[in-house]
Amino acid sequence: MAWLYRLVNKVSMGLGLLGTIAILLMVIHVTLDVILRSTLSVSVPATLEMVTRYYLITLALLPLAWVEWRKNMIAVEALESLMSPMLIRMSDVLVSLLSAGVYIVLMVATWGKAMEQFQIGSYVMSLNFPMPVWPTYFVLPLAFCLAAIVCLIRIPLLASGTAYPADTQEG
Repeated sequence: MAWLYRLVNKVSMGLGLLGTIAILLMVIHVTLDVILRSTLSVSVPATLEMVTRYYLITLALLPLAWVEWRKNMIAVEALESLMSPMLIRMSDVLVSLLSAGVYIVLMVATWGKAMEQFQIGSYVMSLNFPMPVWPTYFVLPLAFCLAAIVCLIRIPLLASGTAYPADTQEG
């Protein structure tokens, strides 16, 4: 089972890294666009579309599984001090199951939209350049699917009260 936790850790860290790369690319792209506009009165084609349709989606959603794996999602622990360790574990398992369920519903809902956009070959025009945007619709179901998998995989750990294996907590 430890190999599965290591695999999930590596995949989630990779997704977090992709989000970081998206931030870096976005900064470079926007900076280049601003510099070229200010100095040469030339705009980089599709900057607005790239930022809103590619970079922001990637940096906001792909790291979702990484955030779930590190247990960095918002948590309310108002009643936890009144609960026994067994009740806390049961609560954690219930929250993880509920989160996985919500992620699965979101995944199914966004998959349908992604397939619809793929089939019509969705694109936007930017400075007479047709930029395909259908690929970004697949980021959502992928992100929700991976977050659901993380929630489901950590349930045995939460139920048993054991910590993640030491090498999976890095990152």
